[in-house]
Amino acid sequence: MGPKLTNTLMKQTFFQHFCGGEDEESVRSTIHALNKKGIRSILDYAAENELITMDTRIPSPSKKDNVLITRPPFHQPERIYDFKSENHYDSHVDIFLSCIRTARNVSISDSDGGFAALKITALGNPLLLERMSVAITEAKLLFAKFDHNKDGIVTRNEFKQAYQLFFKDSDETLSSLLEKLDPDESNIIDYITWSQQLQPADLLRITSSCRAIGPLALATPSMQEVDLMETMRERVQKVANEAFVNKIRLLVDAEQTRFQPAIDSLVFELQKEYNCSAKTDFPIIFNTYQCYLKDVHERLAADVERSRRFSYHFAAKLVRGAYMVSERKRSEELGISSPIHDTIDDTHACFNNALEFLIQYKVKSNTKLEVMCATHNQYSIERTIDLMHELNIHPSDSTVNFAQLYGMKDNLTNTLGSHGFRAHKYVPYGTVGEVMPYLIRRAQENSDMLGNPSSELSFLYNELKQRLVISS
Repeated sequence: MGPKLTNTLMKQTFFQHFCGGEDEESVRSTIHALNKKGIRSILDYAAENELITMDTRIPSPSKKDNVLITRPPFHQPERIYDFKSENHYDSHVDIFLSCIRTARNVSISDSDGGFAALKITALGNPLLLERMSVAITEAKLLFAKFDHNKDGIVTRNEFKQAYQLFFKDSDETLSSLLEKLDPDESNIIDYITWSQQLQPADLLRITSSCRAIGPLALATPSMQEVDLMETMRERVQKVANEAFVNKIRLLVDAEQTRFQPAIDSLVFELQKEYNCSAKTDFPIIFNTYQCYLKDVHERLAADVERSRRFSYHFAAKLVRGAYMVSERKRSEELGISSPIHDTIDDTHACFNNALEFLIQYKVKSNTKLEVMCATHNQYSIERTIDLMHELNIHPSDSTVNFAQLYGMKDNLTNTLGSHGFRAHKYVPYGTVGEVMPYLIRRAQENSDMLGNPSSELSFLYNELKQRLVISS
């Protein structure tokens, strides 16, 4: 089957079932139909950028004007970035801005703005996100080396000893650094404070004082890469500011673990600015936590504490996870332990416990915390409703929102909406080509439903599987 015919059939079948339209105009009728049922929408421009393989070959003279060739410090291999892709990411900014305005225009009420979704890989090169993530991970591992007794806290004395061991400029910088890390002289330095001082843009200055070239030094980006990261950050900031101005809650999607530390870092920055309790009565920026990951509880606890410390409203979307196949495949290829829970029951327990932790924290601390319970699992929804009843949280209270994907589990969404709960449909849009990775994941998740070999959907499902194999 040729690509043109396949795309036409996709549009009439998979696309029509799982997507709201190709652009804002075509998606409006979908959103209005949901609104009539009391169901809110989460508008999602669902284009995704796959990680490309780094090309280390010197480009031909005719192509050099279109690329950036940079050599990071400490004898790292040179890296090549395509300027055409940067223009591509710039164009996505306008799409997300329009998405947010559309969400505002079709929201159920002026006093209760809608939701929009944001995928960071649509606004920046995935290679840069991976580079940032490696640097952030190595900085965290370095902190663990400072923590001699592994209690999660570094004393001033521990910090001095470790800094002198790893860095050669302790006489010049140690006193001022300790003042920044522990201004109240509490003798406690934790990772939250530490992470504020070790951003990727700071690494070149910091690692230049290392006594030896170690993993952190080898994760240090070049100044050109730092500039590209800053451009990506500016794109994300522009979208977040538009959401803030229009009072639209912005759900930042979780992605593969190789990108997630960088995404988290960007989200923390956005939350500090746009969820600030002095600026807004409700959170604008939501981070997403994939509960099939083993480290979710640790990350949630740290992130809630970060919001308390920096006085901003915490907001999270909880999902079970969307990249299980690729995550396990990558772990096998690298020979590392899988970040994903060993069993589905462990994932269920993680999701339910995370939801309970956040809702109980909100009630006990009397904060403006909000959580999006994005699940198709009926037990999780029923358990959440029971918890809301136990803690006297009204169904219409913005503390708890529910969401299901468009084209799936309508019985759950409709029931929630008809009983006054804040029920949402995640409504993706974009051209067939742009949303293909999204459709592939939906096909994987719904293989049983689409398994009739005589059906047209089954044939297209096989086409999607073939495209998945080609793109792997």
